[in-house]
Amino acid sequence: MAIPIEERFEVAAPIEQVWAYFSDPPQVVPCIPGAELVKAVDETTYEGTVGLQVGPVRAKFRGTVLIESMDADKRTMTLVARGTQQGAQGRAEAQVQFGLQSLDEQRTEVMVRADVSIAGKLAQMGGGMIQSVSRQIFRKFAECARSEILNEDVGAGDRSQKRKEGGVAAD
Repeated sequence: MAIPIEERFEVAAPIEQVWAYFSDPPQVVPCIPGAELVKAVDETTYEGTVGLQVGPVRAKFRGTVLIESMDADKRTMTLVARGTQQGAQGRAEAQVQFGLQSLDEQRTEVMVRADVSIAGKLAQMGGGMIQSVSRQIFRKFAECARSEILNEDVGAGDRSQKRKEGGVAAD
């Protein structure tokens, strides 16, 4: 089952600041609900897990994310994520296009388009329910990303280091 997902949100920050955040995947992962970075294989490949619940079905996927392309001048990125469900016969794959657009000197629009394919028990839940859950997850992600970007200019290195150590950063 292929499910298209398209979302946008605005950040009250210059495009350079927003790009600096999004072009560093280990910095972004903590804002994705249920996601955990397991290891950076290299500069474009990451291994991790994602846990989610759709209706009564809980699933945890383990897999990889590959940065297929990144254009700093255009502020765009394409990612491919693949994972298999732990303890079940499910799998998921997503191709994600990500881009930024400057609205003015202090506002940036973040655009995300994903084509998600799911097989297994989650696929039985139906595309409508999966899209609804994805919107909820995206709203939480957008709130967290906004907060991280706006706080990035003060103590970003400290927060990043605490994440690596498994601690919680204080603002």
